Amino acid sequence: MDSYEGLLINMAQAGLHAAIGYQVSRIIPYEKRLFPALIFGAMLPDLDIIIVAIASLFLSINQAVELFHRTFSHSFFTLIIIYLLFAILSELRRKPVLKSIGKGIALGMLTHYIIDTFIWFSQIDVLWPLPLEPINLWFFWKPPFRVFQILLALEFFCFRWYAWFLIGRHLEYPSKHSWFIKHLNTWKKLETIFCFLFIILILW
Repeated sequence: MDSYEGLLINMAQAGLHAAIGYQVSRIIPYEKRLFPALIFGAMLPDLDIIIVAIASLFLSINQAVELFHRTFSHSFFTLIIIYLLFAILSELRRKPVLKSIGKGIALGMLTHYIIDTFIWFSQIDVLWPLPLEPINLWFFWKPPFRVFQILLALEFFCFRWYAWFLIGRHLEYPSKHSWFIKHLNTWKKLETIFCFLFIILILW
């Protein structure tokens, strides 16, 4: 499998990471802005795909993937630097909420690393930029392409769950933005349709 094919089967699982990030947020003590920061942090590392796309304009796709995909964005050092930056800003500006945001982003990124390491069947460079081999717990097994297709189908299900979650949160804490509920319902229905269509295509 070349780098381009590898990138295709390792596309971002934003819905899955957001869903698991939410579950993690339920078991930790409440802090202002911690929950949305955790959800954002859980999806943040996969923004490296955008960087790969930009880099591919100047480099070959194989070089872009090798340099930027699951390297700095999936490194513990990046996670630590982000947390420290927010902690320092919190002290300088005397705003404890900034430290909570940094903690949330760091925790979200940590859940992302764990998920990618255990259930995405490919290597992850968690100690970048140290000259060490990336971690791949599944080096002994090359999963069939259908496994990745099923995981991608679950992405639609996770986004459906996220729409359901947002609707539930709004009903629990109503606001002036109730008009948006109908759009969330449409989103939920579309994700359900896409999920079933994707599964049918996989089994075809």
